[in-house]
Amino acid sequence: MQVSVLEPESPPSNRPRPLAVAILVVLGLLLVQVLFEGWLVTLFGFHHPNEYGNPAVDPAEWPKTIKSGLYFVLLALTALKFTVDRTWRTLTTKADIALVVLGAIMAIAGLLGGSSAVLIGQALFVYFRGVIVFYAFRALRPNWSQVKPALWIGGAVVAVSSLIGLVQFWVGHPAYTALGWVEMKWAGENRAHGLFPHPNDLGHLAGLMVLALVSWFMTVEKVSRRWWALYALICLGLSVAQSRQSMMAVFAAFAVIALLRRNRWRRLISAGVIFTLLSALPIALSQENRENLAYRMGGVFNALLLPGWGGKGKGPHRVPPEGIDREVRVLYITQGVQLIEDSPLLGFGVGQFGGIVAVKADPQWNMDPRFVEILGPDGFYMYGFEAVSVDVFWLHLIVEAGVIGLLAYLVWLYFVGSPMFRAARRRGPPAQTDRVGTDPAHHWIYIWAATALVFAVLTAAWSPVLEDPVFPPLLFAVLGFGWVLRQREQRAASQTGSQIGGRG
Repeated sequence: MQVSVLEPESPPSNRPRPLAVAILVVLGLLLVQVLFEGWLVTLFGFHHPNEYGNPAVDPAEWPKTIKSGLYFVLLALTALKFTVDRTWRTLTTKADIALVVLGAIMAIAGLLGGSSAVLIGQALFVYFRGVIVFYAFRALRPNWSQVKPALWIGGAVVAVSSLIGLVQFWVGHPAYTALGWVEMKWAGENRAHGLFPHPNDLGHLAGLMVLALVSWFMTVEKVSRRWWALYALICLGLSVAQSRQSMMAVFAAFAVIALLRRNRWRRLISAGVIFTLLSALPIALSQENRENLAYRMGGVFNALLLPGWGGKGKGPHRVPPEGIDREVRVLYITQGVQLIEDSPLLGFGVGQFGGIVAVKADPQWNMDPRFVEILGPDGFYMYGFEAVSVDVFWLHLIVEAGVIGLLAYLVWLYFVGSPMFRAARRRGPPAQTDRVGTDPAHHWIYIWAATALVFAVLTAAWSPVLEDPVFPPLLFAVLGFGWVLRQREQRAASQTGSQIGGRG
């Protein structure tokens, strides 16, 4: 008898279906909340003129409070689901063990670095809140029909934001203010952000959806024109966001898809050519985009190649000659290297350097006496950058948790991603049908999960993507569903082998 690996498991009579429904509802609410939070905190924030008389806003806090509450409710429901189903024993994989070890290392780094218990808890929550979604999927073990609505909702929001981004690109300031956006920094650079607070947010989510579509394109027999049209729209959304980190990460993910699949080259090349042409379109059409690109590239070269100047202490010198600009992330990394050299193993303690938690706990975190001693009287110098956090995830992690924490984090990501890479590498003929969700192995989900992880690791080198409010829950939802499918597939294969052995 042939066993379909994607048949929903027949629940035992004592399985609490209301609990599964509750988890699905909370997951859906969380998805909607994280996608709209950036817009809502601005729309309902306190609008006022800044010190220069320009419009400014103090973001509303209640959407963030709701989001945190949803995470804690989801965590409680997930723990209850594992308890009632008696499936805690399934949480003994290498990825689960690596996560426990990582959490312990980060907690120890915090204690040795002087972080309070509350600060450690807040920091770990921000680092790993997206992981709650990963375990919620593993507890729920949803089938395709349960996940499909979330994919449609997320895809629709990204598509609408891409469309809004195109309008913002062509119309300018009025298209931003019409949605309630107040600060016009990105409009001045002609970088669109749709319904998200930062162009990189649109770039990250559009990049995630580009990879989803290409992963599916590579596993189905035929792709209709409407899907290619949707793909082009999402590529345009990423292009008008001018999120260069996202563009480079997508190209790298395309290379990973080529290595995993090694077939359908014409389709992959077509997707790559479309993405390349549409990504370059804003540069060709917008003088502001060209000027911004030249400015940023010049800033990177200046920061890397020009010697320091002025100032005192061991830290990077402070006052550049007039007319010379340097890329602030490179300058942050330069200072971070000096901090790491001083405390390489376990860093300076979680919650104390440049992240959301550090900024809230101490707005003057950069003047930590330890930073002043190492870097000079200005501490960790911010170079007048408008953001008060350090927008480089890997730098944030290694300074707070040291080299040991960084290695533990990478080991954990390896164990989370390796099952998806192994599943995606399988060879064989395409599925018998090209309808979404009917491939017996859902092979495209494995490819998407693997490439999404590559995308996240690369963009984290130039952004806080792995701890920001939007991207992590979506990333770990994809990874969680991939794990569910893979485990279900392995279980079905094992049952099939047992049946064959019994007949033999």
